[in-house]
Amino acid sequence: MKIFITGQDLRSLRTVELDNWTGVAITGQPEFFKKALEDEVLSRSCVYLLIRSSADDDLPEIYAGESDDFSQRYTSGKFPIEFDTFLIFTSKDDNLTRAHVKWLERELWSILKGNSGKVLVANTNKPTGSNLPRADIATMRTYLSNMIYVLEALGYDLFSVQERTSASPSSAKPVEDPVAGGDGLSLNLYSTLPRRPDDRAFLRYENGAYTLMSGSKINAKITDSLPANVRKLRQQLIDDGELVAHGDYLELMRDIPFSKPSPASALVKGRSSTGYMDWAREIDNMPLGAILGIAATGQLHDDPAQ
Repeated sequence: MKIFITGQDLRSLRTVELDNWTGVAITGQPEFFKKALEDEVLSRSCVYLLIRSSADDDLPEIYAGESDDFSQRYTSGKFPIEFDTFLIFTSKDDNLTRAHVKWLERELWSILKGNSGKVLVANTNKPTGSNLPRADIATMRTYLSNMIYVLEALGYDLFSVQERTSASPSSAKPVEDPVAGGDGLSLNLYSTLPRRPDDRAFLRYENGAYTLMSGSKINAKITDSLPANVRKLRQQLIDDGELVAHGDYLELMRDIPFSKPSPASALVKGRSSTGYMDWAREIDNMPLGAILGIAATGQLHDDPAQ
């Protein structure tokens, strides 16, 4: 991977390329947006992401879009969401067409919607996509895999383990969790509902990935401190029939991947939460934060229950 930084600030405008890939990504913070539009490659068809970061116990928000001439797309400065990072993917040649980026937009949107515990998708409607010949679909799947690889390498944990591993070039190692170090640490964790110690939710931690398990009990009540995007996720799960009422609690009907433990415990408890304290190991009740602290020193490698 090659990253070219414009200016002396590491957070400024960056151009990202991969060997043997005609694609290119341009990313930066909002103050560098106008500068990005000066790049001639953005007069070509593009797919782009606008990302708004979040507090530790909330979910980031993301908007996925496409344009056949991005240099003209936001000249008015009216954006669909407020954002602190933009990422624009295009091609160094003219082989990426409007039909291609519409296909990429829909596929990327679908993947992100499927990872609802990691990110809140801001798009109001599902992208229309496009119908491509089989050969073009194969080419765009490779392009999409490279997009995922670039995003993960830049630190955006928006995808499942399977998605990010399959996107990694065969010559490169999968992106690993900076805390666990990808050392194979596996944990079975639980958290109880407020004032209901017998009602529990269960979280699986493995190789830096968190999964809130199907069958977990979720607090039926919420407070004003529940982070905004976790609140939206909760309502989305209820609307989709994936969070079902059972008297004094709700039951989760499918596994949900999370990037961090705190949004998962906030969903469970119905309030703001510190996941490193509110998740504990089933075998000995040790808090997650303490376990990861020991693991970081190399003194702990596995759940004793495994």
